[in-house]
Amino acid sequence: MADIDPIWWIILAVVVLAALIVWALIARRKRLEAARNEAATLRTRAQQGEGIAASAEERAAHLQTQARDAQKKADELYAQAEDATREARERRDRVTDTFVDADEVDPDAKKKRH
Repeated sequence: MADIDPIWWIILAVVVLAALIVWALIARRKRLEAARNEAATLRTRAQQGEGIAASAEERAAHLQTQARDAQKKADELYAQAEDATREARERRDRVTDTFVDADEVDPDAKKKRH
């Protein structure tokens, strides 16, 4: 080994270095290709999900419209119920007043109170 010319050591080092560079470039190309393939797979999956997402958004918008309509109807019914309750109270008050008036007119009712 001692009789090997130093130039051969330099050539060997250059060849090894070149092989390492080539290996690194091949590995980099493989990593880039794998990343591109993964990106293409993800894009395909996203395109497939696009229709489902659009359908879900459309359904959500439809349901929101139905909910707003139902809320409006519920608000109207609540207002009607409030009016009916107020009217029922007024009628109950009038009926009670009529009973009180009847008791005041009825001579027998007057005796029962005293």
